[in-house]
Amino acid sequence: MNRKKSNKWSNSRINAFLTCAKLYKFKYIEKGNKEEFVSISIIVGSVFHSILELMYKDFYLKGILPLNEIKESFEFEWNKKLDLESKRNKEIVYYEDIDDPEVYKKYAWDCINRYYEKFYITGVETSFESCKTEEIVEPEITDLDGNIIKFRGFIDRYDLKDDVLTIIDYKTSRQAPNNIYLEKTFKQLYLYALGMKKQERFKDVKSINVKLIYPFPGKIINKLVTEDDLKDAENHYIDSISLIKNEKKFFQTPNYNCKSCGFRKICPEFSSIYKLKESPDDLDIKDAANLADQLVVLKKRAKDIDKEIEEIKKKFIDNKRFFLKDDEEGRYVIPGAETDSEVVVNIEKVPKVPDSQDSMRQIMIDELKEKGFWEEIATLNAISVNPKLKKKAYSKELMNILDMYCYDEEESSRVTLRKAKKIDTKKGHKKVKD
Repeated sequence: MNRKKSNKWSNSRINAFLTCAKLYKFKYIEKGNKEEFVSISIIVGSVFHSILELMYKDFYLKGILPLNEIKESFEFEWNKKLDLESKRNKEIVYYEDIDDPEVYKKYAWDCINRYYEKFYITGVETSFESCKTEEIVEPEITDLDGNIIKFRGFIDRYDLKDDVLTIIDYKTSRQAPNNIYLEKTFKQLYLYALGMKKQERFKDVKSINVKLIYPFPGKIINKLVTEDDLKDAENHYIDSISLIKNEKKFFQTPNYNCKSCGFRKICPEFSSIYKLKESPDDLDIKDAANLADQLVVLKKRAKDIDKEIEEIKKKFIDNKRFFLKDDEEGRYVIPGAETDSEVVVNIEKVPKVPDSQDSMRQIMIDELKEKGFWEEIATLNAISVNPKLKKKAYSKELMNILDMYCYDEEESSRVTLRKAKKIDTKKGHKKVKD
């Protein structure tokens, strides 16, 4: 079925924004942008839906279609879809390093064949009084300001039996989602239910079910639609549209969908990569690429230098006995032999505050906030907290809470650099000049 573009809102339009605001801008705000890529999964899904539409079209006149007829139609639809994308000059994006279309063609046919064997000829998905495929539905939702928001969507199939309306959506995923994502998947069907329940032809319907069918794993997920479901769906779409209308920046959000995004060539996340590949002699992009390489080299060098610095600091700390003698804690200064600087080493034992990897840290923070001490401590940064813990400089009540969570004293060391202090020895005594 050819689906004409509409200015009305749709689930796919809103999902585009929630996936990536830049994608939304490219597709629904700016004019003339061309999608140059198409995911192979889109082709698989499109062909599957076309064949399922064929299997249910004029069902009461034709009944169950023979598998060989469906296979012929599948071959035709698959080739037609590939030819169509080729004529549109779209590059097909494959996954998991498998770029053979025949592999995905086999998967698409497996989905159809499994559906045919498990749900079609068994009567599981043909025990209705009437059905319709690719039904257009145009729900309307009224927002808090009284504005009517108009939607347009396409239902894969709906069935009627007795006084029950079932709205069906086909999914060609390899697996069905877990419970966390199910409600998100159902939202679209709740929207369609909002539109259908207001139609005169469904006035005798007493309940509405929504159904997700996953033919590859052979799973069907049913749910009875409640008034709470419909209200939640209304709120979801109202809130989402409000976000879109208030968006000003439309920055891209890099995610796993980027690989198959049709607008990669014009997206600032990837456009420079294509420019460098297609115009390697362009001085602007070439200079920018060279700068990127220089930064990589410098960052690697900086990482190596940081590692050397940490190794030198460790040597200063490991030799503390030479400078502190028998003391476990203290401070000592080591002058540079040929530089006008000196190293200052501080070693002390302090109670250990639970760090970010410790599950007790958040419990401690919650208690500090609950009892009104968070403003006093402000942060759990060791550099600022440890000296006060050592001196018990916090209030008695706060110290009591910290004592409950902090571990026994552990050695804390800090190595810093400073400009060397000059010493005047001309008069036989040491005098530190300001």
